Amino acid sequence: MAIQYFAKVTASDHEVFQRTVKHYPASSYSDWHIREAARMAEWRARRHTIKMVAITPKEFADHCAKTGKPSDIITFKAFLIDKAGF
Repeated sequence: MAIQYFAKVTASDHEVFQRTVKHYPASSYSDWHIREAARMAEWRARRHTIKMVAITPKEFADHCAKTGKPSDIITFKAFLIDKAGF
């Protein structure tokens, strides 16, 4: 069974990510949360496991500084998987 990783962020952290992560969704926190919930439901319907990964702007910024990777959505999603311990 496949695992899908989703970011678990607060509303205030969502706003920070919008400013600091290139191509991070520009929608409001509530709209983003609704869309993410719909995406999770789709993956569950396909019998995938959902894993929520708590992440803060500081953790992500530190990761980018340490690895030299850009602060963009690709690095953000890869960091979720790395942080989940995969």
